[in-house]
Amino acid sequence: MAGKSYSPICLNPMTQPTLFVCALCKFPAAESGVGDTPGGQHLIDQLTNCLAAETGSGEITLQPVRCMAACDRACNAALSAPGKLTFIFNDLLPSQSASDLAEFCRQYAAAANGKVPYGLRSPAIKQATAYVLPPLLAEGVEAAIPERSASRVTH
Repeated sequence: MAGKSYSPICLNPMTQPTLFVCALCKFPAAESGVGDTPGGQHLIDQLTNCLAAETGSGEITLQPVRCMAACDRACNAALSAPGKLTFIFNDLLPSQSASDLAEFCRQYAAAANGKVPYGLRSPAIKQATAYVLPPLLAEGVEAAIPERSASRVTH
């Protein structure tokens, strides 16, 4: 398959901050479940109300996902936007984390590069932050970068 390049298919391009939440995460041992509802779905239900109250209509997209492959650290979420840092969260408590997460989403949306000052983050968000990833390059920026050979490293 040499010479072929593939680009990802995006049916719903991300144009604003998007909070991805694993809908299948189980309730952690520290919290009891609510019927047959998974902990992740419970967190999504709580976030739906909190995001509407905290950020207003449509400022943050809440996107349930099937699995984030960190089942031993449930509940899991990620917050991302074009040109901004991406935050990965683990160990979110489904019944307690929604308001802190919604507040962080508001702060993130207001920050030009997504960098919310550490001192402004709630203790729950500080504890749940597992990773912070650099922004992805926008398509226009990628097109402006000269293509380099994979076998050549320049310093």
